[in-house]
Amino acid sequence: MQRVVTTLLAVVLVLPFASPSVGAATNPSIPRYDHIFVIIEENHGLTDVIGNPAAPNLNALAKQFGLATSYFGVTHPSEPNYVAVLGGSSFGIADDNPYFMNAVARPSLISQLDAAGISWKAYLQGSPHPGYTGICYPVRCNGSPDIDPLYVSKHDGIQNFTTSLNPPDWSRQVPIEQLDDDLASGQLPTFNYVIPDECHDEHGDPPYCIDSGDPFDPQDQHLVAFGDRYLGQLVSRITSADFWSKGNNVVAVIYDEGDDNAGCCDAVDGGGRVAAVMVTSHGPRGITDNTSYNHYSLLQTIQMSLGLGCLQFTCDVANVKPLAPLFAITGSVAVATQALVPPDFPTPTPTPSEPVTFTSNTDSSAGWHVVKAPRFGLDDNSLGGVAADGPDNVWAVGNFVPDAPSTNPDATLSLAEHFDGHQWAITPTPNAGPNFNTLFDAAVAGQRAWAVGVHLDANFQRRALVEAWDGTAWHIVDVPTPGALGDMLFSVSAVSARDVWAVGQQQAADSRFSTLIEHWDGDRWSVVPSVDPGTTGNSLFGIAALGPRNVWAVGQRLGGSDPDQALIEHWDGNAWHVVPSPTHGTASAALYGVAGADDTVWAVGELIDPRQGGRPLVESFVDGRWRDVPVQPLDSPWATLWGVAVSEGAVWTVGNAFTVAKGDFDTLVMRDGHPAFGRVAAPSPSSGVNILAGITSAGGELWSVGHFSHGPRLPLIEHHCPDMRGGE
Repeated sequence: MQRVVTTLLAVVLVLPFASPSVGAATNPSIPRYDHIFVIIEENHGLTDVIGNPAAPNLNALAKQFGLATSYFGVTHPSEPNYVAVLGGSSFGIADDNPYFMNAVARPSLISQLDAAGISWKAYLQGSPHPGYTGICYPVRCNGSPDIDPLYVSKHDGIQNFTTSLNPPDWSRQVPIEQLDDDLASGQLPTFNYVIPDECHDEHGDPPYCIDSGDPFDPQDQHLVAFGDRYLGQLVSRITSADFWSKGNNVVAVIYDEGDDNAGCCDAVDGGGRVAAVMVTSHGPRGITDNTSYNHYSLLQTIQMSLGLGCLQFTCDVANVKPLAPLFAITGSVAVATQALVPPDFPTPTPTPSEPVTFTSNTDSSAGWHVVKAPRFGLDDNSLGGVAADGPDNVWAVGNFVPDAPSTNPDATLSLAEHFDGHQWAITPTPNAGPNFNTLFDAAVAGQRAWAVGVHLDANFQRRALVEAWDGTAWHIVDVPTPGALGDMLFSVSAVSARDVWAVGQQQAADSRFSTLIEHWDGDRWSVVPSVDPGTTGNSLFGIAALGPRNVWAVGQRLGGSDPDQALIEHWDGNAWHVVPSPTHGTASAALYGVAGADDTVWAVGELIDPRQGGRPLVESFVDGRWRDVPVQPLDSPWATLWGVAVSEGAVWTVGNAFTVAKGDFDTLVMRDGHPAFGRVAAPSPSSGVNILAGITSAGGELWSVGHFSHGPRLPLIEHHCPDMRGGE
């Protein structure tokens, strides 16, 4: 563990930057505001949304109140912009890695507010409970196929500052549902930091909603309209509350970054010109401000209004100017805004006919080697699950993005590949819904196979997807979809062709996630009651059906505060029961894969700790109880295990680990040893991202799948055969 911590500190605390230091920041033209709200939207430039009919609420607010037409993000990508809004600098951060990898040992607006005794809260949509320390939620994110979560810490920024890694500051980062309670009670803090989730901030969030596209294409228009509807409702709830007319209050709506590198005000190159709308209770009406501003300007304005000192570039008053005209108090009458309904923007349903090419072999390593994998089209291809019942019957599933001229280039479609003992080939799969289908896992029983995942239905709600192979073709089968807001299946395992289990999650009308277990009895799929021990959320990510009365499922359970715990459930032939699993101090645990043989079962996943980073987790069930299995320390600040398999008495597990020297992920293969699981050398064919997401045993051989990329994602299939037979 010491090696991990040492590496982590070397990465995150030596951050180059050059800017003025903390000092006084006063400006008599910035009045004292009683309540300041900051709402941050995502990834659209000024002209992408201002004047766009897909964003009637944003445009109405800009016209009625105040719009800054020369406001800029400070850099790319997202995370350093959020850090800049709070700290007055991006501090050299140039990626969206977890906050514990991009830590900033400097004061922020939050620590200034704390020191001054000024109240604040961060209202984070998608966060499951107050003080959530995870890097995403739901937690199965960043694997292969890529799953965007709803909440992401990269869109927060508070946790990046080590001055806020304390219990009081964590407790003030709460689910956005608390905003309605605080509006109703009138017990609002002075500073209100409001962050919509990735579906509602115009970012795009497959599989929870559609992905973004190029500005003004049908899919991006649909996404902008979806986010704008939420923005209109959010601002209306704020301006309709009793407090709004009783003091000087402002809602600042900004975008984190735009489409280019334009910038100003100590940030050149910058993050592009973006929309910045200021909605005031008693301030300007119908004004346009052409002054050059950026995120440092907004922070500077807030600091001046609340009588706080400056930080970093907000101290450079020669180049960074406050948004004085937009924050002026004019004595205008407070207005309760009305939410508008954006128009509907349908997205085309793709019917692709794509060429098939193959990736290349690479050198082998410790018995592992990359085999030629078929690639559908010329855009992203990702594999997430693999299953076999012998060396000549192996299935891998995932998704691809079409790029043929007649298709929707923003869609994501299902992908299945088969190995017959000689070569891999793509097998066509059907797709449901308008434009999103993903398969996460597969199971095989003789000539039958099943693949599970998610699709978006005609109403753009996510729904569980099951496809069945009947020996000739894949077919979509009817399955229950019980979630009021959505459901999906992450993993599947077969005892026989008439005894198949699948697990995942469902989301209720109150946004809470709960476990979902479905069963195929040879005639139909049905929901089997499962247990939800966590008070704020439960999910299942992996399943292993070892026999009719011996099925294991693993995932995560959440309580009212961190740390969150792994969830393990067992089917004994009659009902599902929760089985206790170890706790891990201040680290939150999640299990993603499970496998077993006889009475020994193995589960793998990750531990996330606010200060120690992310590290692999291995647990085993022996002699009637679960216990932690030692894992040799990795020279990596963030590593995850996604899948596990037992072959010839050996236990293998795969995932990905961040390599500091290259600044990206390499494949991670580990196997059991004495006294600990240790890393085994395995190929990483890309200088960019390399991920292994699933592993299976096939007659003494091992297959693992995922993706690699330095540009478009390419399918990654690796094979381990002690005598190097087959699959090359």
